[in-house]
Amino acid sequence: MPTDTERLDFLQQLTDESRYSGHVILRRSTTDRGWRLHETRAFGSVLFVRDAIDTFLTKSEDGD
Repeated sequence: MPTDTERLDFLQQLTDESRYSGHVILRRSTTDRGWRLHETRAFGSVLFVRDAIDTFLTKSEDGD
């Protein structure tokens, strides 16, 4: 069974190999269908998967 670190490293590798934007964001769905971790050029996207998760956690703790 992969560790959490291996899972995150795998997602980061996919991001690093990207041909689209190489940026990711974790956010709530705009249509209230859960949450999304995806590659995007959208405002607020970051280079690293861990940073996207940390940003979402910080916003969630602030009540957003």
